[in-house]
Amino acid sequence: PSSGAPDPRRVERMSASIVARLGAPARAPHRARLSERRARPTLAPPVRAVVTAEDVAAKLSGEDLGKWESCRSILVGELGMDEDKADKTMIRAFGWGGQTYWRNEKVEEVPEVEDVEGRIAYLLEIGIEQADLAEKVLGKVPEVLGCDVETRLKVNVAHIQKTCFMKPNTKNFRNYINRVPQVLGNNLDCAAQGLNCAGECNRCWARC
Repeated sequence: PSSGAPDPRRVERMSASIVARLGAPARAPHRARLSERRARPTLAPPVRAVVTAEDVAAKLSGEDLGKWESCRSILVGELGMDEDKADKTMIRAFGWGGQTYWRNEKVEEVPEVEDVEGRIAYLLEIGIEQADLAEKVLGKVPEVLGCDVETRLKVNVAHIQKTCFMKPNTKNFRNYINRVPQVLGNNLDCAAQGLNCAGECNRCWARC
């Protein structure tokens, strides 16, 4: 053209020639690329094996197996659980299943009869009724049974009294524990400490 501008057809032919020489693959149409992305299979999350009472018994023997069976009998005799529920409660309470709660603080711990008896006695002492302890507390958060009385349970009960103004052996306290039994095992407070979320929400006061 008289203006001196390059001929568009010539530019297009030159571009095609350069692409051909370089061996660049042809670009798929936009719709084809979208279809390809949608067709890619989604990987399923890994399936975690469920730990059973039989799995625990296979790993324990002698005195340790005797301790497990004795603790099961306590849950059956004092709280009215059946043996299956008692085993499932202890599997989670003592770190035999997944580590979502304990985060390797407890890993396949063998329960001590004195500890289990002491924790149940303390929880009843602060006003939780026997049926509620089995169904509403340990039924929701079995890990409470694995919490030490002095370093975890008493500390959290004192925290509830101080921050929520509820005393043990009162109706409000009992209803609160039955509704949010997680509080008995809490060991973190991201909000009060001015921290970003630590990712341990099942043991954090910020959720309560």
